[in-house]
Amino acid sequence: MPYRFRARSKPASNISRVAWAQAGAAIACCQADNPAEAIHSIRKHGKKMRALVRLTRNTDSRSKALYRLENARYRHINLQLSTSRDATSLYHALRDQLGADRFPGTAAYLQSRIPEDKGDELEQAELQLREGMAHIENWDLARLKWGDIERGYCRSYRRARKASKRAFQRETDEAFHTLRKRAKDQWYHSRLLKKRYPKTVGKRVADLKKLSSALGDWRDLRLLCHFVALHGSDNPDMAKERIPLLDLAQQRLRSLRKKIDHLSEQLLHRKKWTFD
Repeated sequence: MPYRFRARSKPASNISRVAWAQAGAAIACCQADNPAEAIHSIRKHGKKMRALVRLTRNTDSRSKALYRLENARYRHINLQLSTSRDATSLYHALRDQLGADRFPGTAAYLQSRIPEDKGDELEQAELQLREGMAHIENWDLARLKWGDIERGYCRSYRRARKASKRAFQRETDEAFHTLRKRAKDQWYHSRLLKKRYPKTVGKRVADLKKLSSALGDWRDLRLLCHFVALHGSDNPDMAKERIPLLDLAQQRLRSLRKKIDHLSEQLLHRKKWTFD
């Protein structure tokens, strides 16, 4: 089921429908044949759930309580799965951005760090996801209006714009990681509202996806460079590949940075968001 609100449905029914779909999809992933891909998918569904409840967090005291509970729930699930994800992301950064075949020694080393047995992690995640799914029917959203959703989107935009300004001022990995999270929120929120506001929000979806993806690639590649700089001499095969790998990575990082600069300026230049 698409991660999208129906334009003519009430906000409460839209949120419940999307939440059920995301929780169900995450639970189904727990039974996948490839544990690494399952963890990646579960984490994505968890981030979508957190973005969903974040959109309504400041409506009233009930929505704030709902946000605190459900955001903590899915954040906890994702953190439990993050150890395996971190090892996998380094290998994927090499494979997808630089080419594993160019650096076989490093690729083999990174693959060896990925835990093979993830059954316990997935089993625990499934139990927690089923518990979360059972809670959805108790979400109290009856008072929610489209105006509340609009205010949530405007707040999401402000946070992304603020994160962008800080990232370019501070030039730190941490600041750009925050920008990545805020840009992803904007992308998810824009996907949810695409059909309701096609001429304003809808046209942002594709470029917000590009920005989120570029920021994700940039961060993963930065982490890979840091890892290789520290451990690139751990064995002879890696030592031979260390300098060429870092040189190629720097070229890729410069290209990603140009893309991030351009898309951030294009998408976050307004002082505040309006639906006009």
